[in-house]
Amino acid sequence: MKKLILAAIIAVFAFTSNGQSNAEEVALMQSVYGMQKKDLIAKHMKIEAGKADLFWQMYDEYEIARKEIGLKRVKNIEQYAEKYENLTGTDADALVKASMEVQKSFISLWEKTYKKMAKSISPVTAAQFIQVEMFFENMVRQELSMDIPLIGEFDVKE
Repeated sequence: MKKLILAAIIAVFAFTSNGQSNAEEVALMQSVYGMQKKDLIAKHMKIEAGKADLFWQMYDEYEIARKEIGLKRVKNIEQYAEKYENLTGTDADALVKASMEVQKSFISLWEKTYKKMAKSISPVTAAQFIQVEMFFENMVRQELSMDIPLIGEFDVKE
């Protein structure tokens, strides 16, 4: 579990470094930990041999959707940064609603993935995968929360 935590911290660092591309993020994780996220999942998961191909197909589909949601989060953070100095009530409302939509999207993706994986592979494998993904997401959210200034740190224009 310590290795998984270290890998998650590395993934968070790579994710929150705005100037890095996917290739650079992978290179960073590989240089520090020696593997990609997919490799970390493979080490953690206990997948039946006959179900491995199906699991990785589902994983790849999941990753495509997760990255799309992540891009929405990044866009929202960028909008917050742009409006930071002159944030209005309308801006704050739109940013919070967008942030909530991102969270709802993650929950929806987890529910969809769990149901599909539980039915096709097993509920235990599905639960194990969702647990790891929630762990990674919580690490990302924690890191972002520490790096983004609070609204109360400046005057808000009403």
